[in-house]
Amino acid sequence: MDVACEKEDLRNIYGYLVSDEEQEKESQYLQQLQTKMKNIASTMKERTTVLLQGLRDQLTVLERTVLCDISAKEQQVSSSISQKLKVMKDDLYCKTLFVEELCTMMDDLTLLQSDIDGLSCADQGDNGGDEAAGLALGEDLISDNLHSGIADIVTSVTGGIYVQRALDVTLNINTAGSSVHVSDDLKTASWSGQNQNHAEHPERFEYNQVLSVRSFCNRRLFWEVETSETGNWMIGMAYISIDRLGRESLVGDNKKSWCIRRYDNEYTASHDRRVSELPHQPSLPRFRIYLDYQAGQLSFYELGPPTRHLYTFTASFTEPLHVIVWVWSSWVKIRS
Repeated sequence: MDVACEKEDLRNIYGYLVSDEEQEKESQYLQQLQTKMKNIASTMKERTTVLLQGLRDQLTVLERTVLCDISAKEQQVSSSISQKLKVMKDDLYCKTLFVEELCTMMDDLTLLQSDIDGLSCADQGDNGGDEAAGLALGEDLISDNLHSGIADIVTSVTGGIYVQRALDVTLNINTAGSSVHVSDDLKTASWSGQNQNHAEHPERFEYNQVLSVRSFCNRRLFWEVETSETGNWMIGMAYISIDRLGRESLVGDNKKSWCIRRYDNEYTASHDRRVSELPHQPSLPRFRIYLDYQAGQLSFYELGPPTRHLYTFTASFTEPLHVIVWVWSSWVKIRS
């Protein structure tokens, strides 16, 4: 082997190892890899938090339902027993009066001819049999409902209630109100305060709101938004058949839309003009919306840390749902 050639190869390897450019490339690659791992870990933490919060919410609902069933059965049986006790007391009172009357009779013949066989109370011990059987039957039904509810929750988890990636939602500029500016990438809706001179279209809203291009049904999915920290906005989902003009067209003010909203620095949930307070006021302008169409649930979460549940609507959806956004002195951006 040529020693000179060997030394030349070693010098080349040495030059490669100490090269600032190569070290910089390697360093950048490792830093990018580290950042990617942190992002993946952060996303997994968010999903886990949301998943477990969803389980807690479902268990809370199940607990309330089963406890209400138990109370209803208790009330039913108690009412039946109270009614029978009243009948027994009335019957006993009548018999007591009859006996007293017989005891005061001077006519022995009348006393001997009186029917006293029906005065016995020996058969009263079986009166509670029907109630005991009914209570046992109710216990079985409540137990079945409890186990069925838990099974449904487990199925919703193992069936993949949460998808792996957020939906790629784009906004339909043909539905945007006259003062709504839609960004070129169709991801951001902002209030302009000026007429945007949109072309006339039968799907266009009178109010400052806009629908998504796609509709969603028969699946579980989520999408995320980022909002301005000032102004007023609403985010949610609606049927394509929602009105385009008049008060009935405003998101949350009809039976065809569901939303959470920020209005006058207060956060609420709204559907069919029924407004509900949120358990806490969000402090961060990032939100995740989950739709379980078949289960009839639309849930809203604040993306933290920590990720916190805000509100869940329960409904029997009858049409495909579109994302809907309303803005006033604000903006809402769909996160990819």
